[in-house]
Amino acid sequence: MKYFTGEIELDNEILEEILESKNFYTGTNRKLMLKQGHGRYPKKGEISATWGLTRRGRLCPTPDYREESPYYGWYYTKTYTENKDLKEVFEEYSDLHLPNYFYWTQVQINRNFEIPPHRDPANQGSSVIVGLGNYTGGKLCINKNGKVFQKNIKNNVTKFNGADYTHWTSPYCGTRWSLVFFTHHKKSDLKRLIKKKQEQAKQAKAKELEQHYDNLYKKKTDYIINHINNVLSD
Repeated sequence: MKYFTGEIELDNEILEEILESKNFYTGTNRKLMLKQGHGRYPKKGEISATWGLTRRGRLCPTPDYREESPYYGWYYTKTYTENKDLKEVFEEYSDLHLPNYFYWTQVQINRNFEIPPHRDPANQGSSVIVGLGNYTGGKLCINKNGKVFQKNIKNNVTKFNGADYTHWTSPYCGTRWSLVFFTHHKKSDLKRLIKKKQEQAKQAKAKELEQHYDNLYKKKTDYIINHINNVLSD
């Protein structure tokens, strides 16, 4: 093991130290979520950053675009692009502490971000959440058909369905990190998107070659016409 020990409480301390050393970016949608749910925008130190894939190619409000992924129509989030070294960290943590064969492609990284009630309709299947840090409270609240369940996620890997059920964070004191492992894709979808991206690249290359030869043909034609005109003018 490169980063962790296999003991979850100690591993969460290690993971928290790694996360605290990073600079994360709270996306526009997460800022609006807090504004709509709690009537304010995030304060300094309140972070909710998506690490992984996104459909949004534009880095709002700038004219810049995100890094393209191998999957057709999908890009890497700014948090992923600036923290690619976390791939090994999350994969090792996942292998040690997440349920066997749990499939994920994205991680929502939250620090002192009191998530208001919401659903994640784009998520496929269940998500896995874990809390870390020195805090009290901060339970995961889930509304299942009108009945609210509160789950203690501190050092406790918890599986839940954020697409079907409204969920939120209860009040807390201290420094609270939470990581949500989830996906917007089935494995078969990713294979299809890779193939489509490869086909798109082939088509673009073919079009580029076609344009190249068209330009060569035009240059040759222009040369011949100019040469004939010069000969005739002589």
